[in-house]
Amino acid sequence: SVVYTFPHLTIQEFVAALAQFLTPDSHDITTLLIEAHGMTDARFEVFLRFVAGLSSPWSAWILEEFLGQFPHQTICRVIDWVKEEVKRRAGNTTSETGQRSLLNTMHYLFESQNPALVQQTLGSVETLSLSGLGLTPIDCAVLSHVIRPCDRIKRLDLSDC
Repeated sequence: SVVYTFPHLTIQEFVAALAQFLTPDSHDITTLLIEAHGMTDARFEVFLRFVAGLSSPWSAWILEEFLGQFPHQTICRVIDWVKEEVKRRAGNTTSETGQRSLLNTMHYLFESQNPALVQQTLGSVETLSLSGLGLTPIDCAVLSHVIRPCDRIKRLDLSDC
């Protein structure tokens, strides 16, 4: 059996995401995303962000030069999964846990670099509350990127962030 080692966990997570993304059976990716996202300890969070990022045509075009065309069906399944997760989380922001979960799914939107996907998932949101969450500079950049195409947001609550 072959054992691969990586100098940093982030590289390992990227390679794992790439390997799953390029797996011929795209149906497995949906199951994998659901299972990984269901872990309560967030151990697969970076992996999930990498998978979402690989669905972006702008992020993938350099890799496709070396690896060949990314499976269209996989890209569609990843985008559908992100869409469902964001819609599910956007309706549950009354608790800090719900707000944190929405913010994490916004990172998937950011990584996808897909303004149309952002518009489809958050475009109808009129109130967005992340009050009380400790936002990192990266969270702020993600939030800025994600709410930019959302012209229906009338109230954005970032108090005590």
